[in-house]
Amino acid sequence: MSKSLRNCLFLLSLFLFVDSALSMPVPVASEQKLSKSWPLSHFMSEDKPLMLKSVDGSYNLSFPVSERVNPLSAELNLVITNSNLLHENRSQLVVYINNYIVGQIKLNPVNKETQAKFVIDKEYLIPGYNQLSLKVAQHYTETQCEDWSSPELWTNINTEKSTLALNYEELPVNAKLSALNSLINNRLDNYSLSILRANETISDDYLYWGAMVAQSVKLRLKHVPMKLDEQLVKPYYMADGSGKSSGRFNLNPEQLKHDAVLLGTKEQLGQLIPAEINKAITGAYLGIFQQDQDKNHFILVISGNTNQEVKKAVQSFALFTAIFPDAQETIVDQVMFPDNAEIYSHQSILPDHTYQFAQLGFGNKSLNAVNSEAKFDIRIPADLYGTEDQLVKIHLNLAYGAGMRKDSVINISLNGLFNHAIQLKEQEGAHYRNYHITIPLRSFNAGLNTLAFSSVLKPSESGECMYVQRDNLLVSIYEDSTISFPDVGREAALPDLQLLEQTSFPLIKNGSAGETVFRVLDNSSDSITAAWYLIAKLAAYFETPAFDLNITQGKYSDDKNVVLIGKLSPDDQSVLEGSPVKLGVLSKFPYQFKEQQQQQKEPFWEWLDRVVSDQNPSPLPTAITPKNVPIVQTAGLGDEFLMMSYPTPGDKGYVTLALLSDKNNSLSSGMETLFSPQLWSQLKGNIFLWDNQKKFYWQQEGETFLTGHGNTRLDMIMYFSKHPWHWLALILPMLLLIAWLIHKSLAKYKKQTHPRVDE
Repeated sequence: MSKSLRNCLFLLSLFLFVDSALSMPVPVASEQKLSKSWPLSHFMSEDKPLMLKSVDGSYNLSFPVSERVNPLSAELNLVITNSNLLHENRSQLVVYINNYIVGQIKLNPVNKETQAKFVIDKEYLIPGYNQLSLKVAQHYTETQCEDWSSPELWTNINTEKSTLALNYEELPVNAKLSALNSLINNRLDNYSLSILRANETISDDYLYWGAMVAQSVKLRLKHVPMKLDEQLVKPYYMADGSGKSSGRFNLNPEQLKHDAVLLGTKEQLGQLIPAEINKAITGAYLGIFQQDQDKNHFILVISGNTNQEVKKAVQSFALFTAIFPDAQETIVDQVMFPDNAEIYSHQSILPDHTYQFAQLGFGNKSLNAVNSEAKFDIRIPADLYGTEDQLVKIHLNLAYGAGMRKDSVINISLNGLFNHAIQLKEQEGAHYRNYHITIPLRSFNAGLNTLAFSSVLKPSESGECMYVQRDNLLVSIYEDSTISFPDVGREAALPDLQLLEQTSFPLIKNGSAGETVFRVLDNSSDSITAAWYLIAKLAAYFETPAFDLNITQGKYSDDKNVVLIGKLSPDDQSVLEGSPVKLGVLSKFPYQFKEQQQQQKEPFWEWLDRVVSDQNPSPLPTAITPKNVPIVQTAGLGDEFLMMSYPTPGDKGYVTLALLSDKNNSLSSGMETLFSPQLWSQLKGNIFLWDNQKKFYWQQEGETFLTGHGNTRLDMIMYFSKHPWHWLALILPMLLLIAWLIHKSLAKYKKQTHPRVDE
């Protein structure tokens, strides 16, 4: 073959190769399409079927769309059962998203169960909470001759079988400190965070830093479940031998499964962070960055030149709840806390104070025949103590429409129990200022209380074959209404795990942990994480971080409340002095046996107060005290976890709380289970056992005591009810003294006015 022919063949082959290469499809980078589905009950405050009644029943619920995702679409699958007496041609269900109609179906009375699917396009979905509204038009006749509230007008939606699915793709994180509230918030379905340390030695300073981070994250998440893990990290370099390349974190990607916080001093983090960040750490430092291998998650660097500067930085992170600063990193110069003498946590209730509804989170509300309930929450202090006759006073400002039947009412309930009713009897309507209502203080629980106003509104003109006008069925409750609390004392009986669950008392008071020391019994990541879980959960009640934490692995002051958390070693058995349960080679546990009953006597001062005020007595309930049988045995906790509270030895008025697990069991996973709504709400007594299958057992064992401070009157009632002989020892000398003074006064008067009259 000639040389020229070979050259031609070579050029032809090269042309064909280039042509085929250019014609091949080029892979295009695209975001991964993801989907998540929930039952409708997941978005409801109560886990129950959804019943739509009357001619135009409706129900609204909200579902979140996180700012960290790009929503592509949503799918609503409803499982419906409706009355078999509905008129097929006139009955329908309509679905709204954010007040836009996205679908409708006829309600067929023949079908036993109807399944309907609605596709919601992305233009209807917004970041944040989206309102899903289900509305029905229900009729049982072709004509107007029907009762609009007839009991056969109903449609039931199975909230367990009905589902809502969100199709989405994840977005790269906005690496700015101003975006923290968009990255960590209650619009997430769940949240996981790794707290990373570079130093093998675990210091008390590090325990404090991690506790502040855990509190800050939990406060942003609110009700969203939080999963923490704590890890030791060491410098990691890529396999290509590039070493500490500019702009790259020297962290093992296998340790970065989700968002991460890198905690430590500049010296400790020096080999883990890029040179630019190292150079930027000139004081208390905060910086947020996209992860090198996963742009959808971030690394938050919290550092400083000294431990004190790192402390200042973590405190700043807990306070960064505004959209400022709009920067990737910042140096904190000062954190200027106010004087704590006269300030209180958010929406605190104080004795002898009056609050407008607006100050407790209640805005102006209008009620009608469809939306008939308005409510708000009141947080009552754990140690609020008053006598039977003390009242909470409500002064309502309200208005209602004309043309209502005289049996229309507003029912007022507290914690789901009926308490009071307002009859709306004026045919021409009315506007009330300072409508006075009283509720006994004893009706309120320690912790969260829900005060609800529920309207029952009936038109004055109704009947068969009559057009029923319901647009006039309106009630407005105004936010300038007030609620006043009486002047009462501060007393509480301890130990009480239920009180701890409801109010965080006595470990955290008014957002302050100054009277409590948290001791981690071992230096495992599991126990450290468990301690952070507990602190974050307790602080969340007050909606503010506890900055005055005292958390340690070593010795502690015995003049404070104490939290012991972790795994006991054989050398640590002494820390459980005075505890109702002992763990070790031999374990002691109290088992239920019998109970002691004792009729309570009315305290003298309450009796005297009742006689003077001419009130009828209220009999006191019998005091029932469990009498258990402790058994000493060789078996221990196994797969179970133990929480117990008991008086701190020494009669100093403090409690010890112990949270313990077996050395082979994960206490942090147990804490995750404990904080589930189903289990956390079951805390009672002062001994609580549970496992990861949510089986639990509680018991009351040991003595209780009173703590707190009351006003003078209540202090005397409490004291003399416990020590009646002290009252007699005080009153008899006083009576004798008064009699002697009267005798001397009369003798002096006789001598001055009747000196010559014989005795």
